[in-house]
Amino acid sequence: MNLKLVLTVIVVLLLVSIPFACSAVSPTPQPEAAEVDQAAPTEAPPPADEANELTPATATQAPTAAAQAAPPASADLTAQTLVNLNLREGPGTHYPVLANLPAGTEVKVIGRLPDNAWLQVEAEQGQGWINGQADLVQVETAALASLPVVEALPPAYNVDDPMVRQVLEQIPLVIHHGGTFTCASHGGLNHLLPEVRNGHVLGPHSGDFVYGVDNVLFEYSNGGFQLIKENPIARFAAGAKYLSMVEAMQLFARDEIVWTGAFGQWPGRGVTGCDPAAKP
Repeated sequence: MNLKLVLTVIVVLLLVSIPFACSAVSPTPQPEAAEVDQAAPTEAPPPADEANELTPATATQAPTAAAQAAPPASADLTAQTLVNLNLREGPGTHYPVLANLPAGTEVKVIGRLPDNAWLQVEAEQGQGWINGQADLVQVETAALASLPVVEALPPAYNVDDPMVRQVLEQIPLVIHHGGTFTCASHGGLNHLLPEVRNGHVLGPHSGDFVYGVDNVLFEYSNGGFQLIKENPIARFAAGAKYLSMVEAMQLFARDEIVWTGAFGQWPGRGVTGCDPAAKP
C-alpha cells in the first residue's frame, strides 16, 4: 500500500467521526437567573373563604345587623295617685302602711299582681305597694302587661289579732311635739294623715302604749315605723334603742304591750277631732 492511499483513508475516517464526537459533548450550562425563573412556584395563599375554614379560631365574622342593633330600653312606667293613697308593705290592706301618698303623687311602677289589683311602685318615700283601682290611680293599663308579676311574702305577724288590728286600723294617734300634740291618724298606723313627716314620734291620743314599766311610741322613719321608749335614755334588751315594726306587732299580739286608753275618751291629749268618738 502506498503512502497516498493511507493518508486518504485517515482523512476519510476523521471526517466521519467528527459528528459523533460533537453529539457526545455536554451542553453549555444555562445562566443562574434562568434556573430561578424555572423554580417551582410557591404555594399561593388560600382564598378568603378557605382561610376561614382552615383557621376558624382566628377568623373574625362581621356582626350582623341584628347583633349590632341593641333592643331599645323600655321607658319607665309611671302612675299618678288620684286621691290620698297609702303606700303599703305588701299588696293588701292587711299589710302595714309605709307612707301616705297625697293626690297627684307620681310614682314609678315596677311590678304588679296578676290581675293588676295592686301595683309595686317606687316613690320618694321608698318602695312599696299601692291599690291599682282605676278610680284611685291613673296608669297606662296596656303597658302593665310588660311588667313582672311579683309574688309578695305574707306579713311577718298576725294582722288578724284583735290588738294588732286596733293598732293598725282603729286607735287614734297623735304626733308628739315636746309637750304639745297634733293629730297623726283618726284610726291606726295604716291611716296616717299627710301631716306626718319623717322623724315624727306617734302615740295614742288616749292613754299610753305600755311595755313593762315603760311607755313606748312609734317613730316614723324612712317610710316605716320602729318602736322607741318614751324616755329618751331608756333602752330595750341588749341596749337596743329601737325595735322593728315586726317585733312591735308581735309584742302587741302577745299582750306584752298594752293600750291603757279607750275609744271616745276625752280629753286624752286634747286634740279636737282626732278621735271621732271623743266629745269635748
